[in-house]
Amino acid sequence: MCTVSWLHVDGGYELFCNRDERRSRLRALPPDVRSLRGVRYIAPADGDYGGTWVGANECGLSLCLLNRYDVEDGDPLRQYTSRGTLVIDLMDAPDRAAVRARIGATDLTRFQPFTLLALEPGESAMLARWSGRALSVEQDAEVAMPLVSSGFDLAGVSTWRRALLFDGDRTASRLTIDRLDSFHRSHEPAVGPYSVCMHRDDAETVSYSRIRVRDDAVEFDYISGAPCHGNPTARVAVVRAACGAAR
Repeated sequence: MCTVSWLHVDGGYELFCNRDERRSRLRALPPDVRSLRGVRYIAPADGDYGGTWVGANECGLSLCLLNRYDVEDGDPLRQYTSRGTLVIDLMDAPDRAAVRARIGATDLTRFQPFTLLALEPGESAMLARWSGRALSVEQDAEVAMPLVSSGFDLAGVSTWRRALLFDGDRTASRLTIDRLDSFHRSHEPAVGPYSVCMHRDDAETVSYSRIRVRDDAVEFDYISGAPCHGNPTARVAVVRAACGAAR
């Protein structure tokens, strides 16, 4: 479960992500700088399976994966590959076009359903949705923001969180960085399953990620735990690099 939002700014964008998980899951490792096929990227690491759900590379590309609960689960007897490993394998992609090409060439039947967000400076958000049977790609997915994934009343949770962010007005110009930050820390209408900073008996928001991409740098701020009581980690950053053609 996740809530994801973003805002385009001069020279780049900012991406916000609340990760909601079962309380029984192991705590993730905080973001660190790693390298894949010569490209540096920043990402936290899932404590159970070692993949990730969100990351950004030195090219200025960010990826964020959400589990899908609007389609049927796959074969309960099948051993699927963790979806987070797909994000890691794409972290050296220079741009959205490379992400689309590589996903299209990947055997996605190994993964349960997901939605993958790709952001790069100066371009609209791209969404790749895998249903477990078919892949669809939306090149201009700005109107899909915020993205919401929940195993508890998905329709109700999505409707509430979208209404909270836009307050009845979907005019993008009304959004600010501070508004998105407050949105991800919100306990409205009350502390519980509908609030963006989510708390249930069996699950809660387990981390808050904020990625800043600018002309000269990529920065990753992270709170381990719910934003209301988690522990912020030191900012991790890499210098923006000029990346070549799609890999």
